[in-house]
Amino acid sequence: MKISNILEKIDEKQLFIPAFQREYVWKREDAKKLIDSLIKEYPTGTMLTWETSNPPELKGPHKYNENQGAIRVLLDGQQRITTLYMLIRGQIPPYYHATEIINDTRNLYVNLDTLELSYYLKT
Repeated sequence: MKISNILEKIDEKQLFIPAFQREYVWKREDAKKLIDSLIKEYPTGTMLTWETSNPPELKGPHKYNENQGAIRVLLDGQQRITTLYMLIRGQIPPYYHATEIINDTRNLYVNLDTLELSYYLKT
């Protein structure tokens, strides 16, 4: 599945994080390593989802409605997907509140000439 499709599934409330998943704990250095690996086309791990019409308790304010039919629950890859969502969309994913994000990994920029990664700092 393409990254863009994954992000669309989150926005369309078709991909959720179960409440039993740990919180978002990645630091900025972890986000930089992920993007560096993607740029260099290194393997970055897999994503495991579970398609179900009877999901466990979910993270975030949106609750499952049985009229939705089957949804996907992200079982593995949450740190990577949350990081990509924040970097690409520039927003906190809908399954988190801003107060739950201890390490905000947004505002990472790539120098297209050198491929150097750095965070935007207000001066």
